[in-house]
Amino acid sequence: MECLRKLQVFACCFLLINIYVLVGAQDGAHKYVWQTKLLNDLLANYHKGVPPSLNGSPGPAVTVDLRFTLVNFDFIDEANEVATVYGWFYQAWNDPRLMWDPAAYNGTDVMKINANDVWLPDIEMFNTGTVVENLDSDVMVYSTGMVHRVPSVQITFTCRMDFKFFPYDNQVCQLKFGSWHYHTDVIILTQSSADIDLSSHERSRNFELTNTSAKRNVMKYECCPEKYIDITYTLHLKRVSSAYSVKLVLPAALTGFLILATFLLPPASYEKITLCGLIFIALLLQLIYLHDIVPASGDTILGDYFAFALFIDFFATIIAVVSYNVHVRSTPKMQQQSSIMMKEMEGDDGDLRMKMPQNQSKIEFLRYVDFVCFVIFGIVFVVGLAIILGRRG
Repeated sequence: MECLRKLQVFACCFLLINIYVLVGAQDGAHKYVWQTKLLNDLLANYHKGVPPSLNGSPGPAVTVDLRFTLVNFDFIDEANEVATVYGWFYQAWNDPRLMWDPAAYNGTDVMKINANDVWLPDIEMFNTGTVVENLDSDVMVYSTGMVHRVPSVQITFTCRMDFKFFPYDNQVCQLKFGSWHYHTDVIILTQSSADIDLSSHERSRNFELTNTSAKRNVMKYECCPEKYIDITYTLHLKRVSSAYSVKLVLPAALTGFLILATFLLPPASYEKITLCGLIFIALLLQLIYLHDIVPASGDTILGDYFAFALFIDFFATIIAVVSYNVHVRSTPKMQQQSSIMMKEMEGDDGDLRMKMPQNQSKIEFLRYVDFVCFVIFGIVFVVGLAIILGRRG
């Protein structure tokens, strides 16, 4: 008896599941039939190349609400000032040709239609660049005729950069969008949001987004008597400079200290020539690295510092060579040979250091020149370092 009762319960459950599945399948098929009929009716005499405001008779311009959601931003080529933006463009407008009575289509009040089958506003970017968007995205059409479209976009554009305070620079980039063909009698652009949507923003590795804004402009161009509307999105960016502080600013500061140290060495020291040469090579390498990042037209304080440091180091090298030449020429030939073989020695009885005759007046003059260069470069070095570090703060 117990086994029979279990079989009866199992049979009842199985029967209920089958009934539920069959009813659901029929309901799904029923909805598919009604949606297919609705789609065919809506697109039967629909012309996607004609804006809603020009359908049949002249009427009010179609209002297109435009909102931008920023996902990510980065410069893909700073040397050529090329940036890339990833995000979504929310577009909404009303198309009276896509209205229907939900009661006539089994209560269907929203319909998903392929974007290639309906009219779309020709929103283009006015900046120099390209916009790659998902053209195969669908639009959501409501029974009231309201159309919503949210395509994902990848925007590559040119952003003029100011590298003066690199690597502690701030940049401002603008994205200008509007209808390319239609004036205000056909399309009116509006923005329901006064700013860029940052709810999905992902922080960039190289830049921090400090502020954004969106501005609606009504423009009249010389070519045409009609007015055109555009919406300009502005991005305020601050460079993430921690990596460049280690790669550029710290080596520049250390190299500056080494240049100052060369002026403290004796003018006739051969080691001074060697140190100046090594510093010159280091400065050239840092300048080449900076040139790979900053465009040739970019004017930077750091680049000016490297150029001035190269000039000072070159000048210090010339002074060192002249000093060493004066020192050698003022020494008799035999004492020159013996001075190369002997080392300076200092014992308990006093200084046994061999002294070579020198032209004291010339050496003193070169020491004075070294001191003047030390003071000038020291002032420039401190001021430049203060400006760069002050910009960082």
